[in-house]
Amino acid sequence: MESVKLEPKTAKIQTYRNIAGARKSKLPAFVRPQLATLVDSVPQGDEWLHEIKFDGYRILCRIDEGRAKFLTREEQDWTRRFGSLVEAAQDLPAKEAFLDGEVVALEENGVTNFQLLQNSLKENNTAILVYFVFDLLYLDGWDLTRSPLRDRKKILERILKPKRAKKAPNSLRYSEHWIGQGDELYQESCRKGLEGIISKKADQPYRSGRSRDWLKVKCSKSQEFVIGGFTEPAGSRSGLGALLVGVHDEQGKLLYAGKVGTGFTQQSLKELRSRLDSLERDSPPFINPPKGAEARGVHWVEPKLVGAVAFAEWTTDNLLRHPSFQGLREDKPVTEITREKVNHHKNPSSAQGNVEIAGIKLTHPDRVLFPDQGITKLELAHYYEQVADWMIPHVKERPLSLVRCPEGHKKQCFYQRHVTDSIGDPIRSIRVKEGRSTVSYVSVDSTPGVIALVQMGVLEIHTWGSRQDHLEQPDRLTFDLDPDPALPWKQIREAAETLRGQLSGLGFAAFVKTTGGKGLHVVVPITPKQDWDRVKAFTKKIAEDLVREAPQLYTATMSKSKRQGKIFIDYLRNARTATAVSAYSTRARANAPVSVPVHWDELAMDVRGEHFNIHNVPERLARLRTDPWEGYEKARRPINDALIKLHRSERNK
Repeated sequence: MESVKLEPKTAKIQTYRNIAGARKSKLPAFVRPQLATLVDSVPQGDEWLHEIKFDGYRILCRIDEGRAKFLTREEQDWTRRFGSLVEAAQDLPAKEAFLDGEVVALEENGVTNFQLLQNSLKENNTAILVYFVFDLLYLDGWDLTRSPLRDRKKILERILKPKRAKKAPNSLRYSEHWIGQGDELYQESCRKGLEGIISKKADQPYRSGRSRDWLKVKCSKSQEFVIGGFTEPAGSRSGLGALLVGVHDEQGKLLYAGKVGTGFTQQSLKELRSRLDSLERDSPPFINPPKGAEARGVHWVEPKLVGAVAFAEWTTDNLLRHPSFQGLREDKPVTEITREKVNHHKNPSSAQGNVEIAGIKLTHPDRVLFPDQGITKLELAHYYEQVADWMIPHVKERPLSLVRCPEGHKKQCFYQRHVTDSIGDPIRSIRVKEGRSTVSYVSVDSTPGVIALVQMGVLEIHTWGSRQDHLEQPDRLTFDLDPDPALPWKQIREAAETLRGQLSGLGFAAFVKTTGGKGLHVVVPITPKQDWDRVKAFTKKIAEDLVREAPQLYTATMSKSKRQGKIFIDYLRNARTATAVSAYSTRARANAPVSVPVHWDELAMDVRGEHFNIHNVPERLARLRTDPWEGYEKARRPINDALIKLHRSERNK
């Protein structure tokens, strides 16, 4: 790590070329935060750094031209709530920056107190707030998200602890970390009544979404719950008696989790009652509401409020034991509240028993398939279980080519297309003529089918461009934009937009997806009328036209030697038996990247490589309002002779 020189108002990375992963870039409008996975033990080894887990609001701070803006994890602007912190952030030695941290309120003994935080915000007493900053994503023209965490924190520490006469404001503090002392930090945190610790891989980049690069170990059980009802107070108590809370299941339905009757203050009881009265409804929002005496006198409410609750444990009936209310959480969407699952950190090479997912028995569920992040077969199966409804329309009734890596992507992998005697239901077969013989190709059309592929050790799923009922007439065009790795993202994005414009001029709608690699796929739905040779010839002409218009930017030649500094417009995906990686398929590469359909305007940010992975794609899908490829089926149109002639004449003008 090279030194960082600080000027009076601006911190500049003087030797950025020697900082791994740093790249010149504009200040992003927002960065989705990286989230931690809950585990049951502290990870061991010097590759982990350990920080105190704060009990406050996760806040990102964007500084642009010296002006600070505070944003929640869901991009809500909370700048006005943090007056004193805004002033402190604007006094930092940075013209442009993007910080990640936690806003807390500290008791006199130094312990964070969430209710104190809420009360201080209500009373506009921001002087007692502290912003603990634990990450630096951007600084004065340089994107640092791809730099190792240890390097990002070194730069951050120099900003928050500059060696100059004027010290950084005490309300903005650097989040210290410890290496190799995770167990000691955890025990001390629990002894002092703190939430727990966060353990992070020191050599990894910043990845939006939940991952196993960041792990959290809690001292006691606590999480957020949706409030679905309340009871009347009894005795001398005012406001309300207890809250009825729940969590969403995997289908998004609200499950009752119990009553919370302690942890309130007189002020919180009064404020809660006022807010809940305005949300009353006639029926319970839970799919399994309490009945009989438990439901007598309950006021049901619209499930729009989220509360933080500490508790002893879950009972066998999936209810909370000894819950205590900690406060409302306005920074977390109701729809994202699910039961928090504790993951086992240690991953033995073989499982103690089998696990069943979607009716498919997984052998060796703890076998590590992506060693860089310790991702297991079970985690991969859970990923596909969550995205199956989105993925199946892309693979259904299509012959598949599979990349199988039974021992993980860093060990021996091999391709498979044909069905063997060892493969059975729910994996289907599609009969395909190959020369003088007919063979059976692999195909799946259900969640169990996809999970069965995971059981086989499949890490990549590639599809034909045609379906079973018209194998010889493709129903889509795929252009693979394969760039020289040294090219900037802007050039790749512009190439995709140029191709989109050319296709639009011919009357075709183009859709785009990431590949999980260095390029993009531009996909066009067509009516299955023409045979493979005609379709391939048509796409070849389109690719060659791009090359003719800008030979310095593009090539349609497969030769590696002719790709230097250019983007290869790969039209060869449109040949019979050729395939392209399926939407929502993982890639057999480090950190389990995923090929993801995106909106065209999402190309404003660099979405290459592992930008999308098995940890953040399910969260992405959960918050999407519309399918990025909405209207795909309706956009089909045929490639006819008149269109080909028109295209040829336009080319010759």
